[in-house]
Amino acid sequence: MPKDSDNVQAQAEPSSLDLMNTVSLKVPAFWPDSAEAWFMQVEAQFALMGVIACSTKFYYCVSSFNQEAAKQVLDLIKNPPSSDPYEALKSRLLRLFVLDDYQRYEAISNLPFFGDMKPSTLMSHMLALLPLGHKLCFFLRRAFLKRLPADVRAHLLRDDFSDPIALALKADEIYQSKVSSSTVYTVSSAPEDVVNAVRSSPTNRPRHSATSHSGSRDNRSLSPTLCYYHRTWGSKAKKCRAPCSWLGN
Repeated sequence: MPKDSDNVQAQAEPSSLDLMNTVSLKVPAFWPDSAEAWFMQVEAQFALMGVIACSTKFYYCVSSFNQEAAKQVLDLIKNPPSSDPYEALKSRLLRLFVLDDYQRYEAISNLPFFGDMKPSTLMSHMLALLPLGHKLCFFLRRAFLKRLPADVRAHLLRDDFSDPIALALKADEIYQSKVSSSTVYTVSSAPEDVVNAVRSSPTNRPRHSATSHSGSRDNRSLSPTLCYYHRTWGSKAKKCRAPCSWLGN
């Protein structure tokens, strides 16, 4: 009957199946800002490829480190634990790079909401910052609603928060409708502005009839400072009487 120590030894040493499957295994470069997500990604690939040997997992992880990450665990790389080097490496990296509770609180409190960001994207970022096993609470609800525009937040204050993604998707619909209505209003108001501008253009002012007296064509501005002659005959006037503001006097 095999002993437990034999099973540990079998997991520690790569099998022939491990060696065949790891040919197509591609481990992404280590993500210092998302260490938890990185290990989920890596372990998913280990499961798909059937990699079970802890030493194989350990060396694949080490091969993905850049210089700065390798420095953080250099002692483990130089002298891997004999029992379970992968779990030792994972535990160390999570302690080094994963945020503590206060850092998570600060990160959620200070997450920005940009004009082109959807509320559901903001909610996803907040949920990613929560520790594993954390239950939804009023703090996350308030932190989410606080960042939304007031006219969007007003429609969500009494909604259930048991499904935060559903609430965020509803916020998307309201937010998009507000943005769309604002765009329609801007476009619909543009023609009136254009018409007013065209009407005020000098080239579109009413012209005098061609059949009117020739003096009326020069009489576009009946200024009270013009004399009788220039006011009546314009440029054809042969006399002038002061005071008169006709140009060329």
